[in-house]
Amino acid sequence: GKFYLEDPSGTVELNISKFHSGLYTESCFVLAEGWYEDSVFHVNAFGFPPTEPSSTTRAYYGNINFFGGPSSTSVKSSSKLKQLEEENEDAMFVIMSDLWLDSVDVLEKLRTMFSGYSSMPPTCFIFCGNFSSAPYGKNQMRLSISFLLCNYSSRFVFVPGPEDPGPSAILPRPPLAEHITEEFRERVPFSVFTTNPCRIQYCCQEIVVFREDLVNKMCRNCVRLPSGNLDIPNHVMYTHITSLFYWAYDYAMRVYPIPDVIVFADKYDPFSITNTDCLCVNPGSFLRSGFTFKVYYPSNKTIEDRYAYVFAPPVSFFFLSSGFR
Repeated sequence: GKFYLEDPSGTVELNISKFHSGLYTESCFVLAEGWYEDSVFHVNAFGFPPTEPSSTTRAYYGNINFFGGPSSTSVKSSSKLKQLEEENEDAMFVIMSDLWLDSVDVLEKLRTMFSGYSSMPPTCFIFCGNFSSAPYGKNQMRLSISFLLCNYSSRFVFVPGPEDPGPSAILPRPPLAEHITEEFRERVPFSVFTTNPCRIQYCCQEIVVFREDLVNKMCRNCVRLPSGNLDIPNHVMYTHITSLFYWAYDYAMRVYPIPDVIVFADKYDPFSITNTDCLCVNPGSFLRSGFTFKVYYPSNKTIEDRYAYVFAPPVSFFFLSSGFR
């Protein structure tokens, strides 16, 4: 029933009386303020290390490319890409999570959505797992929407969920296995099956997509739930993620400098919030949230809520010459 601060030099017992915003789990990084007496650190202020804005980081490190990709310098320094980004006002990213492809209702709503976007295809569809309503064996999963996507020129990015085939407990997760996606990739050449988390570079913008049920895990494992009105989105933004990592690939989990957009694909309720000049987005579970999804417009960095049934043809109203009933 006791908690300790710990670092490579040792441990110190804590007496915690006051918390700041955040969901504090074991093994997370914290800042504690108080006094030390009788071998116990008495805490009167408890919080997370402050987030450093991307502009501050880049002012110190210059054009070093932290994000990844083939360039040794950050593409954020490209004036041509910046101009292209601002001028392409029609560019949009459709973001969906928990896309259960074994659900008839989900497939029906997807058909409606794709029909609506056929005349104005988005730049990219970002589909996050889980792709089945129940965990499937490694040879049982089928991607059954290729027939809907064949005529699209958009990019289709598939990010695996925690219950999709693969090592579920350790991050980063590898892409869905090739024997599952081979037929799909042949029919939909613009599809990309990627890791979880994944990174997307669009012109000068850096986007990180992470599919994990963070809210549920943090609430279950937190040292103390915040009192009063529980503002989950804000608490999540201030929380430092701890999990089991492949240490050889732990750099894939770093978000330093802070990217432009982080997609937290969580089954928790949808939200969008800006923190330290970073847009944090959760599309929510597609079916559980009433077939909602998010649309991101990179030219002006705005996010909008959408529903899969809004693409129905408009209703025509007819007025009789003798009057209106």
